[in-house]
Amino acid sequence: MRIAVSDLLFPGFQKFAMRALKPEYGIEYFYEFGKNYYWDKEIIAWDDRDLTIHGPCVAVDLANPADENYLEIYDQTFQYAKKCKAEFVVVHSNETTNGDIAELKALVISRFHKIIDLAKVYDVTVAIENVGLVCKNNVLFTFDDFIKLPAEFPDAKFLIDTGHAHVNGWNLAETVKAVAPVLIGCHVHDNDGTGDAHLPVGQGNIDWDSYFQAVKTYAPNAVQTMEYCCGFKNAAELEAHLEELKNKYGI
Repeated sequence: MRIAVSDLLFPGFQKFAMRALKPEYGIEYFYEFGKNYYWDKEIIAWDDRDLTIHGPCVAVDLANPADENYLEIYDQTFQYAKKCKAEFVVVHSNETTNGDIAELKALVISRFHKIIDLAKVYDVTVAIENVGLVCKNNVLFTFDDFIKLPAEFPDAKFLIDTGHAHVNGWNLAETVKAVAPVLIGCHVHDNDGTGDAHLPVGQGNIDWDSYFQAVKTYAPNAVQTMEYCCGFKNAAELEAHLEELKNKYGI
């Protein structure tokens, strides 16, 4: 099973810590938070490892009708994804749900089609993530909606965020099985079900045994990106944790 690390764990000046990660671990980075010249330098230091890009989630809200620059921003993202040979770009459906839900779904679906068509121009793969939290009242696509999206977007791949799914009451093993044929990656992090805490695996109450078993059974090639925001000061501490996970869950 492939394991990667999100740069969410090492923000700002701490990001240099990722240079010390063993080459076996891929890296996912938030492209919108850096300039091309910055990422050029970091990618060289990351030593030719597997890369993925987290698409814009601050500069873009696909569920906001007033957000008219999303294609321009995604165009820049896809250009860089092609340049760095990223395996895929993660795409959020929405950050807010201000308005009629049915109308917002239709808006996001139409924009997804445009984004996917744009990605094809650069030969880039789009990975649609489950987002929104019941505790923030911004869930646009429910579980039933999400598992139907692959039929609507046959040219896209999908990504499961374990923390979002858990807060929203989704059964993770069932979710993995439902989208397994198009599951290209997962954002792996823990919480207690009440909020999106982005904790290391084992610090919340997610049933990791059933989750990792489902991944091994149905989607063994989906990259497991540890999207933590806390818990480790450096690459050595993080790698020790990853070794524990590999031994405990056989991943």
